[in-house]
Amino acid sequence: MMYVLFVILTFAISAAIGWFAIPRIVIIAKIKRLFDEPNARKVHQGAIPRLGGLSFFPAALFSFAFVLGLRYYYGYDISLDLQVELLTEFLFVMAGMLILYFVGMADDLIGVGYRNKFVAQFFAGVCLVLAGVTVFDLQGLFGIHRLPFALDALLTITVVVLTVNAFNLIDGVDGLCSGLGTIILTTLGILFIYYQLFVYAMFAFGMVGVLIAFFQYNVLGTRLKVFMGDTGSLTLGYMIVFLGLKFINLENTTFITLGLDSTLAILLGLLFVPVFDTCRVFVSRVSRGKSPFFPDKNHVHHKLLQLNRSHLQSTGILLLLEIGFILLNFSLAELIGMRVTWVLLVDVALGVGVNVTLNRLIARYGCTLGEHEVIQKP
Repeated sequence: MMYVLFVILTFAISAAIGWFAIPRIVIIAKIKRLFDEPNARKVHQGAIPRLGGLSFFPAALFSFAFVLGLRYYYGYDISLDLQVELLTEFLFVMAGMLILYFVGMADDLIGVGYRNKFVAQFFAGVCLVLAGVTVFDLQGLFGIHRLPFALDALLTITVVVLTVNAFNLIDGVDGLCSGLGTIILTTLGILFIYYQLFVYAMFAFGMVGVLIAFFQYNVLGTRLKVFMGDTGSLTLGYMIVFLGLKFINLENTTFITLGLDSTLAILLGLLFVPVFDTCRVFVSRVSRGKSPFFPDKNHVHHKLLQLNRSHLQSTGILLLLEIGFILLNFSLAELIGMRVTWVLLVDVALGVGVNVTLNRLIARYGCTLGEHEVIQKP
């Protein structure tokens, strides 16, 4: 029970830091005129600060480090079996998050080209490989199990780049990216608590706390409204990749036995909404002869806005869809015993079905986003 209290304390400290820091970040951004100006591809009105994500990494790191220190101080040490492994992991993970934090900050302040961001994401992926937190085993996906090191490293870096970009690109309506991050990290945190790996749960809930504080200002804020910017979305995506990859390979990297038949299927459910949408948009752009990084309004949240849904309604629909995929994948893999390949194919079929349905509804009832500006001016 005491270990769970440490997790709760980590969450509470992070949330308190967020509620304290974010409004002050907004005030400073307004004084210095550091705004996210509206343009042809954005769906908000007015100049709104986009530096809310500056609080994410510091709040999560401080709350995690402080409470972990309290654990040692009061004699609740980490198991000797995990200490060396944890030290290596967290040193490299912190290095990777710092890379993305500073690149995201630079992009929010002065702008950074996608090529430079890609290089930063690549090196952040290398940090995970050096930490030993990799894909490692595909658990029978398309008949593939354990991977050779070179292929494992390449696939891990690809997963990092894809997932980090997915959270960066889906941050298009109020509360969506922070809401998805909260659901995913809360799920992973609960799973880590269940398997008594409380230090990973502390790391997850350290981010959840500040995300909930940010959600309030992002969704409900008027005078102090703020966006997370690239600083927040990049570091959030990276933390999710780290904890997700750690979860799917716990049996290979720790002393515990999960008792789950397909942790990969569960992770696919956690990541499916943002990653599938990013892959779909990239394929759509390339098929039209555009760069996959060419900005447009073709994301799933844009489609919901075209159907006269508000930002809050669009976010609510997609968060419910996220929860649905998590429950679906868990049920298919654990209750029915479906192989991970078939689980993925079911997910893709449903994702395509949702997209086709939205396109048909837009063709009949849709409007252009220029006629659908719903966000309040600061």
